[in-house]
Amino acid sequence: MKAKRPRMPSVKCPSCGGDAFARTMGLATLTFRELYYHCRDDTQCGHTFAVAMEARRTIRPSMMPAPLAHLPKTTWRETGPPSPANDDTPPPDEAARINAPS
Repeated sequence: MKAKRPRMPSVKCPSCGGDAFARTMGLATLTFRELYYHCRDDTQCGHTFAVAMEARRTIRPSMMPAPLAHLPKTTWRETGPPSPANDDTPPPDEAARINAPS
């Protein structure tokens, strides 16, 4: 049985807007990888470009953390829906919201 290659994210060519495909991988560390993409329209465009993929932050901590992989934890402010600029208070917890007087 032949092993399947990992599926790479689809990307549009920044030059012509057509589909591009990942041909090779470049630099790689524990939290960073560079992918080299090629435009599928080889006759008209033929653009080759690098895409960076990076693990940026932790949304849910691992139950088996790697000692060398330290990512900052996401806070409620970074992941919540957009709010007015003067709203610096964290959202109420679910019990307080349900029991609040209407």
